[in-house]
Amino acid sequence: MRFSPFPPFFLSKPIGKVSMRDKAGSRGFTLLEVLVVVGIVGLLLAIAFPISGRFLARAKKAKCISQMKAIHGGLSGYITDVGYWPQMEEGKVGYTEDEFFKFWVTSTEPYGLDKEVWLCPSDAGYHSLAKAQLGEFIGSYVPTRFDKKPQRPFQYNQPWLLERGNFHSRGCHILMPDGSVTDSQDPFGGR
Repeated sequence: MRFSPFPPFFLSKPIGKVSMRDKAGSRGFTLLEVLVVVGIVGLLLAIAFPISGRFLARAKKAKCISQMKAIHGGLSGYITDVGYWPQMEEGKVGYTEDEFFKFWVTSTEPYGLDKEVWLCPSDAGYHSLAKAQLGEFIGSYVPTRFDKKPQRPFQYNQPWLLERGNFHSRGCHILMPDGSVTDSQDPFGGR
C-alpha cells in the first residue's frame, strides 16, 4: 500500500476539466457584496472617529500635565540652586511675549526645560499661527511672579503656573507648589 499526500476526494476530480460552477465563482464580487462591505467599513469609521478624537484629547491633556510637572521640577531645581524664585528685571512692566518667555526658557534650560516644554499640545492658537507670526520664544504656561524670599512660593499655597487658556474644557490647568496639577474649576482641590 502506497501512502499518498493527497486526500482521496482530491484525486477523484479529473485533472484538466473545469466545471461551469468553478468558472462562475471566479468572476469576482457582485455589486451588492461590495456595497455591504463599504457600508460596514463606513459604519466602523463613523464609530471609531469620535472615539479616536477623545483619546487624542486625553493624550494631549496627559502630555500637558506631564510638562507642567516637568516645569515644577525645573523650578524646584532652580530654587534649590539659587535660593529664590527666578526674578525678571525689576521695574520693567512692558515685556513682549517673546521677551517674557525667553527669560523663563533661558532661566530653566539648565534644568532640562526647553522651548517645547513651555507649549501645551492642545494650545490651538499657537499651532494654527504661521511660523512668521510667532516669536522665537512662545509659551502656554504663565509663571507666578514672586520676590526673593525663598519660602514665598509656598507661603500662601499660591499657584506656581497657570495655563493661559481653557485648552482642556475644564478650565485652565494650575500647577500648585506641591507639584499637583488641578483645573481652574476646583483650583485648591478641597484644600
